[in-house]
Amino acid sequence: MEELHELLVNYNSYNIKEKYQRSWSKQFCEPTFPIYWQKVFEILRYENREQRVVEIGCGQGDVTSIFCHLGFKNIKAFERDTDMAEVAKEKIATLFSRNEIIVSAEFPQSPIVSDILVLVNCAYDDGVKTKEEYLRKLQGFYDIAGTPALFILEVIDSSYTIEDENFPCQIRLDSKDIERLFPNADIGSWETYRYPQNKRTKRLYIIRKKQ
Repeated sequence: MEELHELLVNYNSYNIKEKYQRSWSKQFCEPTFPIYWQKVFEILRYENREQRVVEIGCGQGDVTSIFCHLGFKNIKAFERDTDMAEVAKEKIATLFSRNEIIVSAEFPQSPIVSDILVLVNCAYDDGVKTKEEYLRKLQGFYDIAGTPALFILEVIDSSYTIEDENFPCQIRLDSKDIERLFPNADIGSWETYRYPQNKRTKRLYIIRKKQ
């Protein structure tokens, strides 16, 4: 983990233009990376590298870098913001000589089979007006990805009760919501951010399909 951390800090500190820097991306220039990034690394280091990985909302490619660094061969990372996708493409190509990974597009509506699905540090809640709609949207991502054996999902936690138009109440979930959505899965979780120390409270869920 330390090797990849140093690699990303050096790259991000000197190669990301100021106009592309965001508060969330600046975390990847710090001595300690976000908890969700560390947890994704810890989980995936024990996974079979032959598994197919799909990431939704890859941003500037810092989580995608984990898959590349660990040696996963079949990776697709989707980012709908064209500027962020270009930053990610250049980063992954420069650091790992991989040019086929970043897809500058919405996550597709047609099936794309995966063994591991990753959705962290983004909500993808467009047009959602109720919690049930949001849960159906998450279920839709999972189904389109082929109901993978492992789903790594970060959400805004329901314990975050501050009025926030960017992350409204209907997309704030708790463990019971996740258990209801995935009744046939083994589920573990970690708190990744906590308000007011952080801007919001978030939780990372590790959802494994039962054998």
